[in-house]
Amino acid sequence: MENHNYSVLEFDKLKNVLAQYMITKGNRTKVENFKIYSDINSLKKDFEILRDFIDFSKYDGGIEIFNLRDIIETLRKCELIGMFFEPEELYDINQNLRIFRLFKNKIDELDKYKNLKARFSQVPTLKFIEDIINKTIDNEKNIQDEASLELRDIRGQKKLLSANIKRKFDEMFADESLSRAIQEKIVTNRDGRNVIPVKADFKGVIKGIEHDRSSSGQTVFIEPLGVVSLNNKMRELEAREREEIRKILLRITDQIRVNIDDVRKIAESVLEIDMLSGKTRFALDFKCNIPEINQREQLSIIEGRHPFIERDKVVPLTFEIGKKYNTLLITGPNTGGKTVALKVAGLLTLMALSGIPIPANETSSIGFFSGVYADIGDEQSIEQSLSSFSGHLKNVQSILTSVTKNSLVLLDELGSGTDPVEGSAFAMAVIDYLKDRKVKSMITTHYSEVKAYGYNEEEIETASMEFNSETLSPTYRLLIGIPGESNALTIAKRLGVSDEIIEKAKSYISDENKKVEKMITNIKEKSDELDLMKAQVEELKEKVKKDQIEYEEKLRKLEIEKNNILKEAYEKADQMMKDMQNKAAALVKKLQSEETKKDDAKSVQKSLNMLRSNLGKEKEENVEQKPKVARKIDFKEGEKVLVNSLKQYADILKINKTKETVLIQAGILKLEVSIDDIRKITEKKTKEYTQVTSSKSSRVGSKIDLRGKMVEEAIYELESYMDKAVLTGYKEIQVVTGNGTGALRKGIVEYLKNCRYVKDFRFGGQGEGGVGCTVVTLK
Repeated sequence: MENHNYSVLEFDKLKNVLAQYMITKGNRTKVENFKIYSDINSLKKDFEILRDFIDFSKYDGGIEIFNLRDIIETLRKCELIGMFFEPEELYDINQNLRIFRLFKNKIDELDKYKNLKARFSQVPTLKFIEDIINKTIDNEKNIQDEASLELRDIRGQKKLLSANIKRKFDEMFADESLSRAIQEKIVTNRDGRNVIPVKADFKGVIKGIEHDRSSSGQTVFIEPLGVVSLNNKMRELEAREREEIRKILLRITDQIRVNIDDVRKIAESVLEIDMLSGKTRFALDFKCNIPEINQREQLSIIEGRHPFIERDKVVPLTFEIGKKYNTLLITGPNTGGKTVALKVAGLLTLMALSGIPIPANETSSIGFFSGVYADIGDEQSIEQSLSSFSGHLKNVQSILTSVTKNSLVLLDELGSGTDPVEGSAFAMAVIDYLKDRKVKSMITTHYSEVKAYGYNEEEIETASMEFNSETLSPTYRLLIGIPGESNALTIAKRLGVSDEIIEKAKSYISDENKKVEKMITNIKEKSDELDLMKAQVEELKEKVKKDQIEYEEKLRKLEIEKNNILKEAYEKADQMMKDMQNKAAALVKKLQSEETKKDDAKSVQKSLNMLRSNLGKEKEENVEQKPKVARKIDFKEGEKVLVNSLKQYADILKINKTKETVLIQAGILKLEVSIDDIRKITEKKTKEYTQVTSSKSSRVGSKIDLRGKMVEEAIYELESYMDKAVLTGYKEIQVVTGNGTGALRKGIVEYLKNCRYVKDFRFGGQGEGGVGCTVVTLK
């Protein structure tokens, strides 16, 4: 069943595409065998690592992987003593070590990809082995001369010997007496020996050892006697060279064997880097994001796209299942995109649960479903002699016996392929079965009865693929909450079918179906009206935003103008004060003079009066005087009010309306304050509160319960209570505020800090109500 679901949802095809992004053959095979995770924590952790790798590639250049080989199998050579790695194998091992070292160093230097860094933090780098291999193997995968002193010496001797052999042959080629015997002036090799081609008829001219003869028999390959000893020496040097190379490779292999566990960890890490790199390149090419994974079996696809539909043609889909409803019923015309919607839901879910980024907005959320089941497409089977309906029934039955509450079910054209009445009944029965078991499902249908059934059920949401009746083409937009209309007769009429036939067809439609279609039409009209209203609201929002910007700009200009005016006023006032100071200084000096007489004193008095008069005139000229408006005072003598500056409640003794002040008494403190500094105490009359009981003798209990009260009225009541508690003679009382939101408790504590009656206070201990009760020690 799983293979069938993967196939119809094109998950197998998706895995084949992803596999091509992997460099190693093992990873390609692993991708092709991907299945959904069995542990949600492992999936979330792997996604966090992948998210870091994607960001690392997008913003910090990532890591380039070239010539990478899977060396896991190669490393098994270390298990056998005496075996050694060939130069090509050492080159591949070195590439793995180098790639991992460069990757880890870069991640450590950036120090911002915490999940990625933590994943490979325990894997070491082996730079010293890299250096050994680099000294031994060149980029052409050959052993370098500097691999050992012995090898360098042997190869030096070989070069000298090769030069001597070449000189011997050059001398023979230059000898005129031998030129007629030599077939061609070239040196070739037979069985590791240097030979020259000689004409068969003249082979006696050149003394030497015959090693081979051409197929025609006209040419023989002779090793001249003059180079036999040199060739023997060359064979000896080649044998020594092979032995030295074997020793070098054994030494490097032993070094790797000693560190085999770390080398194997690096090899496994490099394979994981290849997997992360492949997924990242796939995600960037297909514009994929990592969704949220939730445990609530909720599916929320935001702007989801099918990865195999061209991006410039696909219409993104947005829908959800599992929050307000468990079943999404989709209706609409053929080729309208219903099947694509099912495949998007199923394929993107399988991708996410298999650790693959999905082509959707990153705010999408995928439930951790234990299985995804689908019945999509034509299931007719000639081999099994099954009709289309029978094929669907077989798949649906298999699905129904397998599903659980934690499953996602996708059914295409449920009930189709048989009698419409029975097909509708079957479809509704299946929907009921899934709904009763709270299975999350998406179902498509054509049947009007099923449309009406879905629309009227609370736990089912209807949707439709939009169809443009003007252009006779689908728009591929998914409209949530709107069942699809039947467009067959509309299309027929647009295509020129006569009205007589159209009307006749309508007469055969049952009254129930007509009601359903009318209902759908009304819903569509209401939806269009809402869309229009929404557009108008958005337009108004834009206008309000524009007006707000204009208002703020005007306000800014007014503030600048205001500041300029104030600046000018302050400058005038400053100058005026300087003039006044100069005049006053002159007058004082004149008064202190010994020659000052009575007439002068009168003159000074006259000057002071003139100065005062001038000051009054200057004030009237420079300061705008506003008429004073009588203020309405809502307070009464004897009324208890809150004094903001003291944070205390007090009684009003006297009101001065002229000065707009009041004389208040707060405990033993009596003072005059501004009317703006006092506030009325508001009491809620619509709510019943627990009152502090008191006897006629004003005796009260040692506990007051303020739960359920507003802060202001609780403080008012507490103050009255404490007056009586002090008179009663209590040294310690309990104030019950309860837990609640903590606002009441906080307000009472602030009051107690400044209360004249309070010596100390603390929160209640065990058996005293905890923080819901404050124990107060009175003075």
